[in-house]
Amino acid sequence: MIKNIKTMFSNMNDTTREAALACLCNEFKLDDKRFIKKNWMIGGRIPEEYQERTVVIFQNLLREQANKLREIQVNL
Repeated sequence: MIKNIKTMFSNMNDTTREAALACLCNEFKLDDKRFIKKNWMIGGRIPEEYQERTVVIFQNLLREQANKLREIQVNL
């Protein structure tokens, strides 16, 4: 599951990544976005009890990102 989470994170644009880190901080009552990025995303040390919820959050954010991209393409 960690590999899938890391893949989803790498597929996000910068804005979505920042939103993802903020969501994780809020959801799991953490304060340090750098810790999450360094240890969870890059290091792959996501606590097992947080992995399922992290996948759901990332799926929703990637869906929003894709919808925004579609809107931009349609408006062009």
